[in-house]
Amino acid sequence: MKKQQGKIGLFLLLVVLISLSGCTKTTIQSDGSPQIYYFDTTKGELFSQPLGAAFLSLGTDQEKVEYIIDELAMNKNIQGNTLVATNPMPIIGVTTNINDRMVQIKFSNDYNNLATQERIGIRAAIVYSLTQLDFIDSVDFYIEDSPLTTSTGKVIGPISQANIKLNVLEPNPATTPYTLPLYFVNAEGKLVKEERGVRVSDPTSVEKLLIEELIKGPNSEGLSASLPSDMKVNDATTTNGVCQVDLSFDLKSKFFTSPEVKERMIYAIVNSLTEIPKLRTDIPKIKKVAFLVDGKSDIEFTKEIDLRDTFERNEAYIGE
Repeated sequence: MKKQQGKIGLFLLLVVLISLSGCTKTTIQSDGSPQIYYFDTTKGELFSQPLGAAFLSLGTDQEKVEYIIDELAMNKNIQGNTLVATNPMPIIGVTTNINDRMVQIKFSNDYNNLATQERIGIRAAIVYSLTQLDFIDSVDFYIEDSPLTTSTGKVIGPISQANIKLNVLEPNPATTPYTLPLYFVNAEGKLVKEERGVRVSDPTSVEKLLIEELIKGPNSEGLSASLPSDMKVNDATTTNGVCQVDLSFDLKSKFFTSPEVKERMIYAIVNSLTEIPKLRTDIPKIKKVAFLVDGKSDIEFTKEIDLRDTFERNEAYIGE
């Protein structure tokens, strides 16, 4: 779906976008079906939603462009678990040039009143949504009757999806290579370490990243998951050698076939976290792990495990 047909002449645009990116990042997930992209102002990221049957039933290229613009103009955002319309985008005109494979978007002067991050996010959402169409390569933006310019007055010109790479929208791209110790389950029901290379931008977020990698499951043959795949990590922070982990998961999940599976889950996390080497001198080594489930510790997990306790490394669960 994503086309990467950048133009050398737009290199200056890339530089400008980097300098203006603020704290925007992207979360783009697609199974290959037509998607529409919105900008989440709370999280500072793009997210996608399927376009649905109404879009697929459209007959002409112009209808498809108009449908996407009408949806984007509502400037939808996530509130709770619901996608709702917010303040509409200041779009006052749309012109589609099929021969040039380009759409021209005209904003009102209200566009200039938006925060820099929101302006960039809106443009990115429009470009990603329209350039997935096989007859559109770029989007040209105007404010009233004047073309969009840089802070120095240079006309930016048509923007393609290739000009809005993830590391342009993310001001702190993950660049530092790091190896995570991850414990998964072998055929004997023991925890076995798999080392996984990742890249991080902020060493203080490694704890959460580690658990997220555990949730993804093992890459090695002969190992199985130690955590349910639908688990979410709400937070993971370390203070005075104690890492407090806040998770969301179904306590009655079919993943937990026995109390032993729950115990292995706890110690897969504990043994992995307590093995993290120091990344910086101001990050203490993790000695204990405390657990919350949706912010609470006073829940019934197993008769043997009280989540109000803190947990130390336990190598009795580790196999070869």
